[in-house]
Amino acid sequence: MNRTLPARDEVHVWFCDAHRSGGRRADAIGDIALLSREEKIRCARLARPAERRGFAAARAGARRVLADLVGAAPETIDMSVGTSAGMFAGLPTPLALDLVWSADAWALGLSTGVRLCLALELAEGPAAAAFARARVRRKALARLSGAACTMGAGMQRASGAFSVHDVPTPGFAVAAVACSGRHRRTGGPSLLLREMPAGT
Repeated sequence: MNRTLPARDEVHVWFCDAHRSGGRRADAIGDIALLSREEKIRCARLARPAERRGFAAARAGARRVLADLVGAAPETIDMSVGTSAGMFAGLPTPLALDLVWSADAWALGLSTGVRLCLALELAEGPAAAAFARARVRRKALARLSGAACTMGAGMQRASGAFSVHDVPTPGFAVAAVACSGRHRRTGGPSLLLREMPAGT
């Protein structure tokens, strides 16, 4: 069990890519078994099998991470806040939570004292990843601010009440996190990419 929680002005991110060497491929039956009734209904409504597998893998993976932090069984975790940024109250200190996913990868972010929204894309090689980076930053910032935002490449400073930062992900995954307000003197929170719990 790993109960290292984010300190104030920290954002912890867990990332899982099924195609990466050593990554966990979606186990549809095992993942769906962990979902709540509402999640199973939502999963069944998704049109494409790949989307259903991705949704189940992301929700089940987030449950496993949170269960590891809490010291509980994954199926007992209340994920009723949904996949949008919300609060997870199953810990001594309520944490802001966001979960994003695609058919083949997902990312979970947790923080204390920082509102956050993630965005994620898988790119086909380094050239595509470079083009995707600005797009992913804009998407994360737009999700948090609730408005379409434009931003120059390489922007790491706060824009109005928000800041946006690259998330260091392995391979050609491209991820960014947008955060509320300014934090510390750097203008942004400290980011930490966390290891997945054993068996995830």
